[in-house]
Amino acid sequence: MSLAVRDALLRLAPEGIEPHIVDVFALERPTIFDRITRLYSPVIRHAPRLYGWAFHLTNRPRVYQTITAQARRTLLPKVRRLLLAHQPDVLVSVHPLGNPLVLEARRALGATVPVVAVTTELVTIHRSWVEPGITHYTTATPEAHVAVVRLGAPPDRISCPGLPIQERFGRVPTPPAEIRRGLGLDPERLTLLVMGGGEGTGGLDRLVAAIAGSGVEAQLIVVCGRNRRVRERLARTRLAHPAAVLGFTDRMPELMHAADLIVTKGGPQTLAEALASGRPVVVTQTLPGQEEGNAEFIEARGAGFDGRRLPRALWAIRRLATDPGERQAMAARARALARPEAATEVARTILRLGVGSHTGA
Repeated sequence: MSLAVRDALLRLAPEGIEPHIVDVFALERPTIFDRITRLYSPVIRHAPRLYGWAFHLTNRPRVYQTITAQARRTLLPKVRRLLLAHQPDVLVSVHPLGNPLVLEARRALGATVPVVAVTTELVTIHRSWVEPGITHYTTATPEAHVAVVRLGAPPDRISCPGLPIQERFGRVPTPPAEIRRGLGLDPERLTLLVMGGGEGTGGLDRLVAAIAGSGVEAQLIVVCGRNRRVRERLARTRLAHPAAVLGFTDRMPELMHAADLIVTKGGPQTLAEALASGRPVVVTQTLPGQEEGNAEFIEARGAGFDGRRLPRALWAIRRLATDPGERQAMAARARALARPEAATEVARTILRLGVGSHTGA
């Protein structure tokens, strides 16, 4: 998402702008809080319920205040040095845990730089997103907009442009048949794109095996993300369906374009990309905490099905595989729900606030 916003900024203002993408938890010598953020990948892969417990625990006001007070003591000096080094005209946050640090560092330096918080969830918003002093919030959906208001953000400081994604999604010029052929698949056969997010979570190998044994007449594109073990297991497995098994890839716009339907974990970024690609979605898993409500959001909008229980996921896949009319109707609703211009709209907000701060407006 950071790359999508950066690219949009450079498209809108190719001269006189210099975006910097910085991970505040990877600056200088790591602290205990930096190390905790590095646990995200293994925890969501091996203990998602533990992650959900931590999400809801830290969403309590007193717990959250205690944690941020401790984090300030160890991380604030690094963030101060970062702001002094870059002297930014606008600060853009795409990670809620960085918000209090950026705001405190700004105050400590006596700066009046606007801070834009680009919230990244579709439905469930953690309280760390909302902090006094944030100049403007952007939200992905009306549900997220309401959640941010409930947490105390002033309504006149919130806009709802959608979730920023790369502009290539939904704009792939290569015909799906040609992409399939390049993957060694039948160019005309019904194609399912099966994913478990960037970390390849959600029992991806078991899901693929269940689809293969379901009797659905289809071929598979399976993206395992960074989960090398799952990729190797699937590569060794003789599947009943033709399949292209891939690891982490930057070809997601093309792979979504090549698919007739998408079977995936319900991360907000993946869902936004699937909608922009105009493909029906079967959501097979949501991470406890920040992804709660995402599967229901997709089904309520008629863009796919909540398939978090395996029998229902297989039912939904069979239904869409055998009913081209419903598949096309859901694809149309997905396109209508998509916000492919979100990155551009967010970039316009950033530029407007940056110009205002630069001129003293």
